[in-house]
Amino acid sequence: MHLKHQALLLLILLGIRVALGAVLIKDLDDLSKEVSYDYIIIGGGTAGSVVAARLGENPRLQILVIEAGPSNEEIFDTRVPGLWPTLAQTRVDWNYTTTAQKGINGGVVEYPRAKMLGGCSSHNGMVYTRGSRDDWDRYASIIGNEELTWQSVLPVMFKTERLTKPTPSGHLIPNIHGKRGKVSVSAPFTNIPFNDMLLQASAELKEEFPFLLDMNDGRVIGTGWVQSTIDNGERSSATTTYLKETGKNVHILLNSQVTRVVPVNSSGLEFRGVEVAENAQAPRRTIIAKKEVIVSGGAINTPHILLNSGIGNRGELEKVGIRPLVDNPSVGQNFSDHTSTPVSFAAMTQSTDFDQQAALEQWNQTRTGPLAQLSPTNHITWIRLPADTPPFHAGLADPTAGPDSPHIEVIYISLSSDSGSGVAPTSVPQVSSGSANVTIQSLIANLHPISRGSITLASSDPFDHPLIDFAIFTKPLDMAIAREGIRSVRRLFSAPGLRDTVFGTSSPAANVTSDEELDAYIKSVSAPLGHAVGTAAMSPYGASWGVVDPDFRVKGTKGLRVVDASVIPLTPSGHTQAAVYAFAEMASVIIAGG
Repeated sequence: MHLKHQALLLLILLGIRVALGAVLIKDLDDLSKEVSYDYIIIGGGTAGSVVAARLGENPRLQILVIEAGPSNEEIFDTRVPGLWPTLAQTRVDWNYTTTAQKGINGGVVEYPRAKMLGGCSSHNGMVYTRGSRDDWDRYASIIGNEELTWQSVLPVMFKTERLTKPTPSGHLIPNIHGKRGKVSVSAPFTNIPFNDMLLQASAELKEEFPFLLDMNDGRVIGTGWVQSTIDNGERSSATTTYLKETGKNVHILLNSQVTRVVPVNSSGLEFRGVEVAENAQAPRRTIIAKKEVIVSGGAINTPHILLNSGIGNRGELEKVGIRPLVDNPSVGQNFSDHTSTPVSFAAMTQSTDFDQQAALEQWNQTRTGPLAQLSPTNHITWIRLPADTPPFHAGLADPTAGPDSPHIEVIYISLSSDSGSGVAPTSVPQVSSGSANVTIQSLIANLHPISRGSITLASSDPFDHPLIDFAIFTKPLDMAIAREGIRSVRRLFSAPGLRDTVFGTSSPAANVTSDEELDAYIKSVSAPLGHAVGTAAMSPYGASWGVVDPDFRVKGTKGLRVVDASVIPLTPSGHTQAAVYAFAEMASVIIAGG
């Protein structure tokens, strides 16, 4: 029998699954001590899956991915796009909460982050937005790397994308999308009157809310059709695409948490060792990579691992009893996310409520129906505030990257006949095609906040959650932009053609108009949106700030890189998954080249 076949037979006898394309190892005890790995990737999320798959294209390399959670294959709800909200605060979520946030009246907020294979690509709302051309040109300027300009990064995004059905005519521009990439991008939609309402408002108020044919063409201003990582009614994730196509030289260790990276040389700077354990009570085991360790834990877990490894602010590490090995005060700092403020409107139109059980049966049979897309609504509105808007009267700098970038994103969640939350009930009779009294539930997001938070250690125990502080709304400009976002959306729903359909803002924000009242409302209901970046920010070679160099190497170390959302220095003009895929593809080329 061929040695390769013998090895696979041995894995099967040990109860180790050969699936996806990679080899899945469910328990640390089943990880062979005889196999040595060239690269060890910490985190099987969006970025980690990309890097593992790309490095694994070289059959001479042995790759180990260490994932703290289970396989996404075990979790049915990851497959059904419309069930994505059910994944938060479960066993496949880290179940994080923030520290008390002064900017929102001391509120403590739940912050979902995926704890399973595929990471947030198995867990998120699947919105696919590249950001603006300005964002990427600014990244290139800040980092000193021309490979990050919009024109340079577009081919990388094409390498990621595979445009799939449904892609209705007039909902996007096919020739600006990749056709042969890994991750499916499509534009599924529901045919509801609200679509025409928004497009009518765009026609009537086109100076402020123009129609946007494709929100991924680099100029992100206006109302456009949502694009999603959905493939014929099923979620398309980093696991179902990249990892599915890997060879057996990629091994994935599940249900095992990395506690720290450790040096393997006397100087203490070559971090090719990875310490891992199944839980806080279990013994820890160290695995050595022959070439490099790549940390892909995300904007929270990556700095947590680095800090526990002695890479961070010397004084802060010593306070919790960790010996500093690399003094870098930037680790865990520069923490940023979009802000999210719910605002609802009363209207008379068709509801998007549906019977979830019937919808699930339809999905199981045909992969169609309301659960075959992320939301029963179909659009996002991107708003750029005019230069003479009050937030900028005091001479405060525009926080966006340029004129093609929006300040505000408006996400339409549902049109519900349930007058309470506006979120569709789990089981209600199907509303007829006629009009009904509904609540239009939306989220107003400030895309470029200047407030900066931090990830710090609560203790020296790596199984303790870190202190997660977004410092949300601690800068007055952020509050002012959110305030103007609410006013702008009110103007949108006051378009001439909507006056007989939309009847104004619903309670509790119905009569809130002054700056002071709006600020009080925003503080009472807002939260981070879930697009965290920046905690291991990329900066130029030799810079006195930042955590990684343009080649993704952790400054002051050898054999250690970071590849995930934490390296992105500023929030993009859109959701983060497209940017993470692009950064991971770029990193893979660099790492493979040595």
